[in-house]
Amino acid sequence: MLDIKRSQEPGIKEEPWQTDTCVGDWFYHVKTVYKRPDHVIEILIDIIAKNGNLLLNFPQRPDGTIDEECRYILQEMARWMAVCSEGVYGTRPFRVSGEGSSSVVIDHFKEDKVDCSASDFRFTQKGNTVYAFQMKAPDDHLAVICSLGPEDRVKRVRLLGAGDVEFRQAWGALVVSLPEQLPTPYAHCLAIELEG
Repeated sequence: MLDIKRSQEPGIKEEPWQTDTCVGDWFYHVKTVYKRPDHVIEILIDIIAKNGNLLLNFPQRPDGTIDEECRYILQEMARWMAVCSEGVYGTRPFRVSGEGSSSVVIDHFKEDKVDCSASDFRFTQKGNTVYAFQMKAPDDHLAVICSLGPEDRVKRVRLLGAGDVEFRQAWGALVVSLPEQLPTPYAHCLAIELEG
């Protein structure tokens, strides 16, 4: 299996692959600056949309415990997974990994946070359901997805953690109305159920 240390792939790979990274330094150091939970979640979403797996290291103190900042990252990831795990576990890549103008920088050992906008999505799929992760909350409470083809007729859209949401599909775009209060402060996930 292809294993990439602290980097990612630019697109979907046919064979599964993995990347290993850390929330900070590989070994515990009291002055380490850790990634924020939104950055770690962004990395995870981008990797699974491209048929990859993420091995994530949390450095331990000499006594085997983890510090409060690592605990916080884990707790926030657990809260996010409680809402969005349906779009993660048991999914496969969609025909495209995402849409939007932002993408990860592929430069070995460089994992800068991507400056995503509300038009940036990453996709996974399970059966007739496409999962669209909107990488940043929109100010206008709309998710506009352009990667579905005319053959992809949408019959239902759910916002994971909130339930059914209103949508319309016309002119090559799926427009979804989002509630004012989203179920997670991080990337949220739409479950788009397609006909047949």
